[in-house]
Amino acid sequence: MKKYIIVIAVILALSCSNSKKENFEKVKVAKSELRPFFDSDQISHYYLDISDDNFFKLIRKENKTEKEKELINIYIHTFPDNIPKVDFEKTLLNHNYKKSNLSSKDEKNIENIFSEKDSLKNDACACIAEYKDVFVFKKNEKTVGIAKICFKNARFQIIGSQINTEGFGLINELERLESIVRPNEKKP
Repeated sequence: MKKYIIVIAVILALSCSNSKKENFEKVKVAKSELRPFFDSDQISHYYLDISDDNFFKLIRKENKTEKEKELINIYIHTFPDNIPKVDFEKTLLNHNYKKSNLSSKDEKNIENIFSEKDSLKNDACACIAEYKDVFVFKKNEKTVGIAKICFKNARFQIIGSQINTEGFGLINELERLESIVRPNEKKP
């Protein structure tokens, strides 16, 4: 009787491990078919180096200029909410965002991060976003997408994608993205 139980247990164990392999192979196939959020041929990254003190001074300022209001909208609000008709990159430069030098390898890695996911982000942050990093995706010199990222609070805003971006923003993705655009920055 013990022999039969052992034989049945071995058969069950082997069949379970085979089904896990099958599922893993299906996952690999699904991931290889995931599409990028944007059909782009160029990615630009912009970064605003502003201290919390300086930004909070700006927030508390009584009579803000139109330019200061625009910076606040870019930095913490969902602005723009669609692809702007004006050159958004000039707007970023006008507010002291600095353009990074990305290699073609960096652009390819960034494109892979900004792609369709087969898992959903299941955590949320209630903190105010600080969009210090902005990615502009272009196709034939025309802006086709914009992604604003707050690495500090794991927040993002993506506009222009025809693909569902709901699965974006997993911590490991954001860490990989941050390591590409800020490779020399030390973590606390």
